[in-house]
Amino acid sequence: MKIKNRKIGNTDLEISELGIGTAPIGGWPIEVTEDQALNTLGRAWDRGIRYFDTAPLYGSGMAEQRLGIFLKDKSRNDFAIATKVGRVIVNTHSSKAAEKFIGSPEDKDSQFDFSYDGVMRSFEDSLNRLNMDYVDVLHLHDPDNHPDHFNQARKGAIKAMIKLKEGKSVGVLGCGMNQNEMLVEFAKEGCFDCFLLAGRYSLIDQTSLDILIPTCEKNNISLILGGVFNSGILIDPSPKSYFDYIRLDENWTKNLKESLVRNPKEYESSKYWLDKAYALKKASEKFNTSLKKAAIQFPYGNSIITSCVLGMSSPSQVDENVDDFENKLPSSFWTYLKDNDLIDQRSPMIEF
Repeated sequence: MKIKNRKIGNTDLEISELGIGTAPIGGWPIEVTEDQALNTLGRAWDRGIRYFDTAPLYGSGMAEQRLGIFLKDKSRNDFAIATKVGRVIVNTHSSKAAEKFIGSPEDKDSQFDFSYDGVMRSFEDSLNRLNMDYVDVLHLHDPDNHPDHFNQARKGAIKAMIKLKEGKSVGVLGCGMNQNEMLVEFAKEGCFDCFLLAGRYSLIDQTSLDILIPTCEKNNISLILGGVFNSGILIDPSPKSYFDYIRLDENWTKNLKESLVRNPKEYESSKYWLDKAYALKKASEKFNTSLKKAAIQFPYGNSIITSCVLGMSSPSQVDENVDDFENKLPSSFWTYLKDNDLIDQRSPMIEF
């Protein structure tokens, strides 16, 4: 059965409420063969997922190529696809990307490029790998990894993205990152239809309710969510688990600052996040459900959320995630979380 769609902003584009992220089929964090990748995508299709999120970064183009192979026999009107710009794939003799995306080409790597020409080149390369002549969603990818990238993107990348949309090569424009603050600034550009936000509106972290979500509501910008498990803390919390891609040990705060994923707030620490996760897990167990299932379902109470994108690397993962999405938790569960201050009181109640 096809998963229900939600609309993006003021556009005509609707995408499935559950999407599949393709970083795992690009080799992160473990190697996935092409057959495994195609079987995973096939299972996602069979379970009703029709929104596919990819990027040149994922396996130095390998994820895009595999997705293109899978979709080549599908009717173009039956699915929506998102890719990203801000990095170009280059030839190299020693790929650092292959160390992170296991099994990806050792003679390919990605490098940041937020120039006008860099975006045009990146987008053309993506279309070739996907074997398509347009994409539904084009995201500006991680313009927060260097202090200069924000202004470079404003002067070059965004102008190129607008040009691509005007030329009908792109349906809607978005921007993806792990923080609230810079997305608030990008909302002022007036050209974005959606943001791909990782980790800041999740079962454990609702900080986007402070400024970002009101800004998006005011500007008719939809949110597509990544990172609903916050790197694993909302699956099986422990000091060995991760939050914002960093292990939650005593060095978490320092390592997060150095990673440039985002700047932690003063109140944040590994203990702060683990205590929250343990309390949420205990509440889930009280209702005979899993923390993971609650994490998947939480965002949908907010009408500004269009879709949640989950990375999956096997048919069994697809089945587990879709089952957790479809088998709705009772409203009493969400009331309990609010009554016990386990989620922000401003979080819209979920009604199924």
